[in-house]
Amino acid sequence: MTKKKKIGLIFIIVPIFLLYFISEAVLREAAVANINPQKVKIDSILNELPDSVRDLVVYRITRTEMLNDLAAAETEEEKLSAMVAIGSYTRDPAEKEKIFWEVRTKYADRPESAAAFAYYLLNDENPNRISLSDYQAYLKKFPQQYQYNIWAAGLNRLNDLRKKITWKDRLDFLRPLLDMKPEFRDYSVLYTEISRIAGRFEFRDIEAKAEALYDESRLCPTITEFLMQEEMEKTNAAGKGKK
Repeated sequence: MTKKKKIGLIFIIVPIFLLYFISEAVLREAAVANINPQKVKIDSILNELPDSVRDLVVYRITRTEMLNDLAAAETEEEKLSAMVAIGSYTRDPAEKEKIFWEVRTKYADRPESAAAFAYYLLNDENPNRISLSDYQAYLKKFPQQYQYNIWAAGLNRLNDLRKKITWKDRLDFLRPLLDMKPEFRDYSVLYTEISRIAGRFEFRDIEAKAEALYDESRLCPTITEFLMQEEMEKTNAAGKGKK
């Protein structure tokens, strides 16, 4: 490498590391002062950083916010929400395992724990792996308005494993839906998926049943509509109780 190239490289690298350490200093000051990182004006710093360094800084800021939320959690619901957020976001495998294992074992009776159960679903590299039937047993604990997101989380997990599993695995995962009377329109998406897979392999009976349940689900309210109505009824009942 020529002398001019070395000097040019130094002029490129030094500003990058200066910006990186400046951003680290800002984060440390924010942490010591207990300041929300969102309130620290570091936009100008971030805009000057290379993409790879900016990504790291944004990741650390976001993770710090999440850790602060967990530390400030006052109820079990808030704690669970914060733990799931960190477990889903962290890039540290050991941290992810620690958090999701605690969520799975301590909050197995909560539908909000779906991300942890999905993490272990068919995770052959993990000794705490759970099977399709284990996951289905977990989601069946809850009413349909809460089951839907758990089905979706499981299906997303299978999508991530698409190179390791078969289409039959996907169909076996969704098969219990064929024995369920849908109560919400949201389930039409899942019945469409069953119909698509069944049609691919010419399982005509399954395809026909999925399409019939799809039609039935389209006549139902959405989960959002149901929850809003439920909340409105609770508010009205509380109002009557004060009179």
